[in-house]
Amino acid sequence: MKTHFVEAFYRKFRGLTAAVIMFAFSCCVSSCAYKLSSKVDTLPQNVRVIYTPLFKNVSTEPGLEVYFTNSLKREFLNSKAVRMVDKEDLSDAVLYGTVSTVEIVSEEGAIEAKDTKFLPKNTILSTTTKITVTVDLKLQRKNSSEVLWSSQFKQSRNYTPPQLTLPVINSANNLYNLSARRQTLETLSEEMMQLAFDRLVDNF
Repeated sequence: MKTHFVEAFYRKFRGLTAAVIMFAFSCCVSSCAYKLSSKVDTLPQNVRVIYTPLFKNVSTEPGLEVYFTNSLKREFLNSKAVRMVDKEDLSDAVLYGTVSTVEIVSEEGAIEAKDTKFLPKNTILSTTTKITVTVDLKLQRKNSSEVLWSSQFKQSRNYTPPQLTLPVINSANNLYNLSARRQTLETLSEEMMQLAFDRLVDNF
């Protein structure tokens, strides 16, 4: 009888101990989650108000300055880290951006047309095109040459160029190629400016 009582007490005590441990663990996790979620992103030198002019574009690809400027502004508008203004005089600092280079290279994986009556002899069709973009960012004190932060970002993405698949087609679709390239560049602008924003507010 005494043995059964001891075993019952042990089982009850063991269950209670497990419950206490789980409760303590959940409290710790909740506390950590709260601390993480309550972290406020800040810019270097506690800059709170910035002005971002249209990016410069010194690459060979026209119109990219709009993509990258808008992508970066969206990151700031979705964050509480900083307030954006449309005039430099109202800001604490100015964030300048430059699209420096755009490299477009056809990958080596290609299809070579041989012994076919549909394509010219020795025609080579590239199966993948790689786009690499380099962007420079600089956060500068308003009305000053003081640079608070600067960084360079370089990233690549592939897209599939137009393919000659039908006997009646003897040239690539230039409109498709342009559309695919621009869409890839727009996606790159979103990914790169998200990374730039994260690096900027974390002061890395």
